[in-house]
Amino acid sequence: EQTLAGQLPMGVRQRLALGCALVHRPQVLFLDEPTSGVDPVGRRRFWEILLHLAREEGVALLVTTHYMSEAEHCDRLALMDGGRIVSEGSPSHLKEEVEREAGELLELMTTHPVATVSFLQQAGFHHVGLAGSNIHVLSDDPRRDTQRMREVCDAHGILLQRVSPRPLTLEDVFVYRMRKMEQEGSGRAVGGSS
Repeated sequence: EQTLAGQLPMGVRQRLALGCALVHRPQVLFLDEPTSGVDPVGRRRFWEILLHLAREEGVALLVTTHYMSEAEHCDRLALMDGGRIVSEGSPSHLKEEVEREAGELLELMTTHPVATVSFLQQAGFHHVGLAGSNIHVLSDDPRRDTQRMREVCDAHGILLQRVSPRPLTLEDVFVYRMRKMEQEGSGRAVGGSS
């Protein structure tokens, strides 16, 4: 009770800030990185409160976040880069839009993921990237591309352990949009695998 708010741990300060913002029962609440510094349990509780406010109390929330898993909670999103809106819509709309443009998401598991990404890019796969220790590939023809990926891996002595379809996440959507902007900015063609 004798501690200044600025000396509290970040997670406690975030909860305190939310409490202060709610004192006046606002109709609109602006939240900038509301769960930054909050532990996973606290983050979940934070979102339970925010969703209750939005759905039960009718409070409009405007949230900025770098956590794409948190953005999934929102009804409408604007993906931004450098202060410019890159894409906007509901989470499901943004995912469907990328699937229409670039295809389905395939997740690969190989013995050498970093080398595999390079070999796949050299083979003409445009939307390839590491996702942890796995590889994500956007494919407009999964059957054909799975066969081609097997051939590329075989040619380089890499064991392709698994290829499986995965639902797109908002992080996949954001990465796709950023890479597409980079490619368009450098004048390179954008498309599915060739």
